[in-house]
Amino acid sequence: MKEDILQLALKFIHGEIDEITYISRHDRDWYEVKELAATDPITFGILLRKLSLPYRRKALIHAFSLRTAELRTLLLGEFSESSSTISDLTNPSKSRRFSNELLAKFGIIHRVPFNWVYKDGLVMERWNFKNYDFSGIALTCMEAIIPLLRMAEDRNRDVNGYVVQTSTDQECYIRLESRADVIVVDLYQADLLSLDQLMSALKSTTFTWSGFITQSVVPGHRYWTFIGADHESAIARIMETEFKYIQNDMRL
Repeated sequence: MKEDILQLALKFIHGEIDEITYISRHDRDWYEVKELAATDPITFGILLRKLSLPYRRKALIHAFSLRTAELRTLLLGEFSESSSTISDLTNPSKSRRFSNELLAKFGIIHRVPFNWVYKDGLVMERWNFKNYDFSGIALTCMEAIIPLLRMAEDRNRDVNGYVVQTSTDQECYIRLESRADVIVVDLYQADLLSLDQLMSALKSTTFTWSGFITQSVVPGHRYWTFIGADHESAIARIMETEFKYIQNDMRL
């Protein structure tokens, strides 16, 4: 059954079936988007671009294995009482407008460009950092990430985007995700100095870190990802479930 759904996704990508046929075959678990995101980000990106906006958002939520309550907390805060925001994001019969800030945070969480979560219809196969214009938190230097890393240890799932003003006057961007037993840090548009400064910041924590170059959903756009944990087994678990296509990583 799971393999059948994956084959349906590929048929949809190649125009052999329409979206209604593809979507109608799903139950509550979108196995194939998790598999594509973990094994072939480029093909996953093609699938996302072909989907209409509500189903594109739904595919992203399933690919990242986010529960409704968990995503609501990430987008709206721990004490939000909104009961319909997440369902409205993925409901094709709803025409509700969302703030740019909320959609940008959604884009940061799911590692896609802003237009991919904002615009219906075919979107450009191009990376940009508009998400961080709307929802990024400014940092004056790379060293400012150190207390944020320490605060992220042993926390429930949380994701934030940061814009770092480097010493060369070039901005770089960080996606910082905390979970119960790991921290995941993405570094975008970094020069060698920024990369070195971030790795020094990571090594200042008590965690063991693994780093590698990640392929985004946009062809040609890559970035650094670092996974930190107290135990190697936690890093191995994330690699085996979310980054299956990575063959080489390094320990800091």
